[in-house]
Amino acid sequence: MPQLDTGVLTHPERLRALRRAHLLLESSSAPVDGLVRLAARSVVAPVGLLTLVDDERMHVVGRHGLPPELDRVHAEPATSSFCQFVVSENSPLVVRDAREDPVLRDLGVVHARNITAYLGQPIHDPSGHTLGAVCVTDSVPRHWTDDDIAAIAECAGLLEVMLAAETSREDIALAAAETDAVLETALEAFVAIELSGEITRWNRAAERAFGWSAREAIGQPVHELLIPERFHAAHRAGLARLARGGVPKLLGQRLQLYAVNRAGAEFPVELTLNVVEGPLGRHAHAFIYDISERVTAERQLARERHFLGALLDNLDVGVIACDERGRPILSNRALRDILGGDIIGANVGERWTAPIVGDEMPLTRAFRGEHIRDADFVIHPPDRPRRAFTVNAQPIRDSDGTRLGAVAALHDVTERRRAQRLIECELAVSRILENAATIEAAGLELLETVARTLHWPHAELWLVDRVGHVLRNAAMWTEPGYEIPPPDPLSPGVGVSGVAWQTGQPAWIPDISAVNSRLNAPSLAKHGLRVGLAIPIRDGTGVTGTLSFFGDAAEEPEQSLIALLSGIAAHVGQFLERRRAEDLAKQLARTKDEFIALVGHELRTPLTSISSYTELLLHDHEDETTRSQFLAVIARNAENLRAIIDDLLDLAGLESGYVTLVERPVDFAAVVREVADANAQAAREKDLDVSVGLPDGPAPVSGDLPRLRKVVDHLVTNAVKFTPPGGRVEIRLDSDVAGVTLRVVDTGVGIPEEERSRLFERFFRGSNIRNQGVPGTGLGLAISRTVVERHGGTITVTDHGDKPGTTFVVRLPAYCP
Repeated sequence: MPQLDTGVLTHPERLRALRRAHLLLESSSAPVDGLVRLAARSVVAPVGLLTLVDDERMHVVGRHGLPPELDRVHAEPATSSFCQFVVSENSPLVVRDAREDPVLRDLGVVHARNITAYLGQPIHDPSGHTLGAVCVTDSVPRHWTDDDIAAIAECAGLLEVMLAAETSREDIALAAAETDAVLETALEAFVAIELSGEITRWNRAAERAFGWSAREAIGQPVHELLIPERFHAAHRAGLARLARGGVPKLLGQRLQLYAVNRAGAEFPVELTLNVVEGPLGRHAHAFIYDISERVTAERQLARERHFLGALLDNLDVGVIACDERGRPILSNRALRDILGGDIIGANVGERWTAPIVGDEMPLTRAFRGEHIRDADFVIHPPDRPRRAFTVNAQPIRDSDGTRLGAVAALHDVTERRRAQRLIECELAVSRILENAATIEAAGLELLETVARTLHWPHAELWLVDRVGHVLRNAAMWTEPGYEIPPPDPLSPGVGVSGVAWQTGQPAWIPDISAVNSRLNAPSLAKHGLRVGLAIPIRDGTGVTGTLSFFGDAAEEPEQSLIALLSGIAAHVGQFLERRRAEDLAKQLARTKDEFIALVGHELRTPLTSISSYTELLLHDHEDETTRSQFLAVIARNAENLRAIIDDLLDLAGLESGYVTLVERPVDFAAVVREVADANAQAAREKDLDVSVGLPDGPAPVSGDLPRLRKVVDHLVTNAVKFTPPGGRVEIRLDSDVAGVTLRVVDTGVGIPEEERSRLFERFFRGSNIRNQGVPGTGLGLAISRTVVERHGGTITVTDHGDKPGTTFVVRLPAYCP
């Protein structure tokens, strides 16, 4: 364990000797840097330094391998350095891992400069004062060998020789000789030139590197021996700048260039250029190192990394690895797709784990030494869908157990897990429907079950209102934290639900907030919803509603999810069909009762009149005038019976297709005008305000004129009949290229909301009409709907909310010759 003697550091004679040595060594920075570099390369260390320590600071006199941000740092506090221990004990300091030493691990350079391993030899002035140290450092633990220690000791000795040489001419000559010996034995080529370009110095390493002996090289232009021809012009320009007193921008920096040997072959070199002011003027020199093997190794490594990257990018599994510092160094395309970007360069515990749901990233656990197999893992990046994974991860160690990093592989099981949950969800939906009386009663629980399975925060159930020709919301579920108001009815093609209803196909909108999406839904997007999916619900009659779900992250369509949700929608459709069959049975029973009521009232009443008056004619002897009146009553009641029978037969024939339509061009505007005129007298008798709006020209449609007139007459007659005196009736016809639209609006008694869905059933009459004793058969609207639909049109009805009255809308396609 190193000990610190502050008395040695503060000794006055040592401090005076240190200041003299500092000045001498600073004037010889280039050779000092070269020897420090030689020390570092001799033990294959990334950093080499010559440091001097006074009573307060550690001075950096020679350097090699420092990063750019530290290359200009000349002094550090002495108390934060290793060098203080070398000087205090006047002995080598060998540190394999400073983090494990209780004295050294708290030094400032260990944390601030990332120094882990240290090897330093003391240097002395000619008087024997310990001034500082020649040292090498590494950022990872090192096992320093005896040869390493000896090599640094030799370099320290050389520096001591250089220091002594600066104090006397004899010592200078000796130092020069020692320097020559060092340069001659150096692994790096050393070349010095005059500013004219002639070579003045050429060591043995240069002979080996370039193939020219020193005798052949000295005196020759340097560009002819080792500079490729394409760089000759730049070389001459650089020498000219030096001759003019300029300082090269790259002076003192390690440069990677190309050189040429005697055989004319180019090879990569690393050199450090320095310019020295001598008695005879400026000259330049450079240490040149052949890096062919390193470049070849780097290229091979790049090829291997490219091969490995291509291999990993073809995997469906996401792969991530980190180095011994815990920083990601490798990821494949699958992982980048998972996380929505590259994470190389981030810390394992920093930004790239932010979207991950869970306590810890498996790679972090593996980095700490844990082996992980088939761990469940969920990632939910911002604005991206939640994904589920199983993860395998483990640490990476070398043969002696030193941690080199960690690796993790992520298997995407989102679709498999979702499919499992949806299968369970489908069973739950079946149980919900089995115990429900109506779809409205089951809707909320059903939607919540499916939405929570999807991890989507909002769901809606829509049912088709065939009378109003709109989708009406039957149920809605929203995850707590979202404030979404109940939706208004939807027309075909409006909203993702309206699109599914109109097309009869699933509708998936990846991002409902996107301006360029085919369906922009700001009302939902402003609440944080992004993806929308609607599945049509079918029964035996076609699309009868939709199941709609909304997520909080944009997501592209997944056919497997659509298929699974379509299965759930099919369950709902079967439920509706069963309930409709039950309702149909009840309706048939009601129809039977209503038909009996029709027979008992609408048919029995005229038959009674006919029978009574016929009996009077047979038994009474009235005058001719009375007999004529009796016969008129009989004829009128017979006509009423015939009209009812005709309506029944007509409706049956139209619905079965037995009755055919005689279609020809019809001016629908003329039909509406005639019907309005025919009802004008009845309207005046009730003091009704009747408004008729017709297009300026004809409104041609293709149709059966008598039947179309009957539809219009029924709507207008009902409006006049059921509107109380003083009310208003509006008849409006619009025509465009698509067809005609007739609106009949009244302020009459209206239709009870709970009865509106049955309005077009045969024999049905509103309870408010029946209670008033108004006669009728309940066949008029059933016939009207059948006629309109046989013409390819639609008929719908709406109420006026809190206001009295009803609006009927008939749409017919335009005439096509």
